[in-house]
Amino acid sequence: MPVEICSVNSQLDKLENISNKISILISLGDYEKINHLDRIRKKIIFDMQEKNLILDDQNKKTVMKLISKNQEIVSEFRSKNKESLSKILESKKCAKAYLATF
Repeated sequence: MPVEICSVNSQLDKLENISNKISILISLGDYEKINHLDRIRKKIIFDMQEKNLILDDQNKKTVMKLISKNQEIVSEFRSKNKESLSKILESKKCAKAYLATF
């Protein structure tokens, strides 16, 4: 197997692991670690683009799977974020109502 293909496989494996970790962290609400992993993910993608790595058919399938996984992650993140913001707004309304009684 040529070095370039090994490199592509390795980078795609790293991206897949990062996506899985981000998905878990979203469910835990650990946003600081998500930002760190996202920066690593972007660096890997940038490095792959800089090297102009060529994807074989298997790698293209992996990339499509990663794109799908990342779309799920974004959707889950938005849902959790919306839920969190709704709770904050509700707390804010309660606090305002409480302060209005004074």
